[in-house]
Amino acid sequence: MSATDQSRALRQTLDRWPSPAALLIFSLQWLVVAVPGVLVVGDLVAVAWGLDGAGRLAFQQRLFLLMGLTQAAQVVFGHRLPGLVGPASVLLVGVLGSVSSGPGAVYGAMAIGGLVMALLGPTGWASRLGRLYTPPVLASTLMLIAISLVPAMGRMVFDPAAAGRAWGASFLFAMALACLILWAQSRLRGLAGASMLMAGMVVGSAVYYLAGMGPWPGLPPASGQGLTLATFAGPSLSFDLPVVLAFIICSLALVANELGTLESLGRMMDLPDMEKRVGRSVAVGGLGCLAAGLLGVLGPVTYSVSPGVVLATDNASRWSLLPVALALVLLAFWPQGMGFFQLVPQPVAGAVLFCLMALTTYAALAVLEGGACAADRRSGLVVGASLVAGAIISFLPEDARQAMHPYLRPVLGNGFVTGLLLAMILDRLLPRPSAAK
Repeated sequence: MSATDQSRALRQTLDRWPSPAALLIFSLQWLVVAVPGVLVVGDLVAVAWGLDGAGRLAFQQRLFLLMGLTQAAQVVFGHRLPGLVGPASVLLVGVLGSVSSGPGAVYGAMAIGGLVMALLGPTGWASRLGRLYTPPVLASTLMLIAISLVPAMGRMVFDPAAAGRAWGASFLFAMALACLILWAQSRLRGLAGASMLMAGMVVGSAVYYLAGMGPWPGLPPASGQGLTLATFAGPSLSFDLPVVLAFIICSLALVANELGTLESLGRMMDLPDMEKRVGRSVAVGGLGCLAAGLLGVLGPVTYSVSPGVVLATDNASRWSLLPVALALVLLAFWPQGMGFFQLVPQPVAGAVLFCLMALTTYAALAVLEGGACAADRRSGLVVGASLVAGAIISFLPEDARQAMHPYLRPVLGNGFVTGLLLAMILDRLLPRPSAAK
């Protein structure tokens, strides 16, 4: 099938409801891709805030609810494309880099960043700001996400409760599991490969406990309450200008990620009205980030894996994502089911996050390779300098970070923000190949 024929086939199914049987299959396939990302990213933030078991459960309930509602809003009112919604890794690194500022300042800044996004969408400024993210800057953005999460991944894969901890048994187990998942994804095409994250999470957890790597956890309680007013209660918001600035920068990077995913979907289906879809999508995503700040969770983004899932299933019906949204909302109201997700040991979750970051790095290399100046020295310097700067800040000793001026710490103490700012500056300062001749 030619690209033109494929585009036409996909376009015909965009606004059509599949048959009931096909709708069930397509929705389950999307759900298998969605759940691991929500679980792992959500659990990482909950652990970073030091929440206990009940607090982590309530956090995941709020996160699942927000992702489900945003997914439905994007399908019906937003981009109206087959784009899967999940918690944004860009905002994850923003949260982890600002933990010392406290939940109130972090989520207050996230709410402000979401409000800025919501205003950018209808005004058309989102598309204009997307021009700032040239291939070197966008590649730097994606790689910086992985670099900034390395310390958190290290804490996950080195489990002090694991047997043989003197030899790093949990680390070896996590790396072996990650390699198996990546191997399976490379051998299996389409949705079978994408479902390996979920399969690795389930099988890896079982093997981890059967091998005696950690103590068997207790089963979730048989009774419990669903979402209540207490569950909805987020932190009391405060507004710290440096933290707000850091999250506005993260929000602009989030807009760039959204634009990249929607551009891929638009090209695939040859849609003529992408500018309007982009505006609506950024507005809905911004409102989702505003709600995330109020609820004390992570804001949403349209996952870049979406075009691959569409091609793998040959299904571009946006309506097949509505049951996914419903399933996420129902999970939020089912604490017993959510409790089972807490049985996943930290090294297994770390292995899944490792695979997600490996795929993010691959996406960054693909963006750079697809740029007009993919192989030139200039783009390599932009990406290389931003990654080195981001790595230095990410591994900075905590006492050195605390020694920074309080107004500078949320920006210069955040490896992602510092690296992204340096990439943007160098992208403007370094002469382009045509100007250098």
